[in-house]
Amino acid sequence: MLNLFRKNPKQVLTRRQLLEKLWDADEKFVDEHTLTTTVSRIRGKIEADGAAPYIKTIYGMGYQWTGGDAK
Repeated sequence: MLNLFRKNPKQVLTRRQLLEKLWDADEKFVDEHTLTTTVSRIRGKIEADGAAPYIKTIYGMGYQWTGGDAK
């Protein structure tokens, strides 16, 4: 997932796009909660407290890789 974000900087990746690209191997979608949990875990590993986020949540759409440049 992190690789997908980094290859598409500043582009909003919808929840559906992420689910299809990462978990649609046999046309079986995982629960959206799995996506939310995975993003949260990645954030916990790469983002420092109080620093600008690397992965920005775009409400109602999905997520965007900012690389720590967005506030």
